[in-house]
Amino acid sequence: MRVPLSSLLLVLIGKCSLNWTVVVIQRRHMGSSLLGFLCISLALVDSFLAFILSTIYFLQDVHVFGLRITTHHICLLVQIACFTYSLLHWPVFVLIGLDHGWNLALHPVPLRWYRKLGYTLSVILIWAAAVLYVFLASDLYPEVGEEFYLLIEQCWVFSSPQSTQVFMVSLLALACAVLHSSLVFLARTAKGGEPPAVGLSVFLSTWVPFVVLQTILLLFQVDTPAYVDLNVPWLCFLNSFAIGAVLWRRSQLPGFEKDSTFTDGFSSAVCICWCGRRVGMFSSSILKNVS
Repeated sequence: MRVPLSSLLLVLIGKCSLNWTVVVIQRRHMGSSLLGFLCISLALVDSFLAFILSTIYFLQDVHVFGLRITTHHICLLVQIACFTYSLLHWPVFVLIGLDHGWNLALHPVPLRWYRKLGYTLSVILIWAAAVLYVFLASDLYPEVGEEFYLLIEQCWVFSSPQSTQVFMVSLLALACAVLHSSLVFLARTAKGGEPPAVGLSVFLSTWVPFVVLQTILLLFQVDTPAYVDLNVPWLCFLNSFAIGAVLWRRSQLPGFEKDSTFTDGFSSAVCICWCGRRVGMFSSSILKNVS
């Protein structure tokens, strides 16, 4: 798709503002997991990219270390950013899940220096691997055109198939969870028992506007530039989703503390921990009675 230069810069600056707003508001939680370090790094990368592109846009023709930089380089840098960002959705989603699966603590604990160092190195490695892949192993072919740099008004940008794939997987998982919870609710109500509290509602009450927006974009096949798709709110959504999945899995294990509480700063999982276990036990009892 072709995007006007002015719109491109305004959207990128708006994205940077949104990124830093979320980072500042959630600063208490940003230093406690890999997700927080990824969010901070993304905000820094976006800010650096916005600064460079804005400088080129206003100067239009500048020489840096003997290299002439013009408006053509705005399109070149944006396309490189699109290719780089488009590679990160699945790796980030998987790494966030693995991090919480291994290290999620239900009660707040200070992050030790070696984990901070490990997260920092991991983030640097993720960005470095993505950039190296774009330049050395991908079929990146920039489309910057041959117009005179003063006449360039639009740039070609690309969308990310990975963001759509990750959202479809998470949406399918949410749909299955809602269906399962509804069946358990109806089964227990039919037996005259007390309806169980469903911890899934805690997640949905926070993120349903975001899910609805993403669903609308998906249904109408709206092309979103890859440098916009990867943003801090999107990473926080994936974080809440991964935490909910990890807590539900742990709640199925014997010896799990049913009164444990947890919050990721967006959705408080006060009930998620023990509701999952209660639902699982109730489902098992239904199956036994039927058999």
